[in-house]
Amino acid sequence: MKRDEFVVKLTAKDAMIKPVFVYEDDGADKIIRKLKREDTNVCIVVTREKKFVGEINVNDLIRLFLHQVKYEPLTKVLGIGYRREFLYDRAGDLMNKHKSTVNLETPINKVIELSYKEGFNYIPVLDKKERVVGVVTPSSILDLLEYQ
Repeated sequence: MKRDEFVVKLTAKDAMIKPVFVYEDDGADKIIRKLKREDTNVCIVVTREKKFVGEINVNDLIRLFLHQVKYEPLTKVLGIGYRREFLYDRAGDLMNKHKSTVNLETPINKVIELSYKEGFNYIPVLDKKERVVGVVTPSSILDLLEYQ
């Protein structure tokens, strides 16, 4: 079988990696600890039943923190400095919502196309019960294709 024919048979299941989950009601401190501990740039926000809700990445947290600092009232800045915590308390408030998901059998070419078209670096992979079982990232796709 030629390499091109083999790649066509690859699916999201072949490229997915283990996701780092947070729940909608998890606090910002817990999210930051998980991002650091797991050495990842994104957490997948799920319900208690592992249904996909959204994602939170490091850049979003930094952007929100900087926005908060910029718009905090001047008296607070002069009096005690800016708060080193988020105004948003829960993952449900911090997350990016998107509807781009794939299933285990989605062809890898479709996953790549979706990722590029939608501009998402992390595509959640759902099982038949629509629970998140993995994520496909640009790195996981490159790792998969590198060894084929």
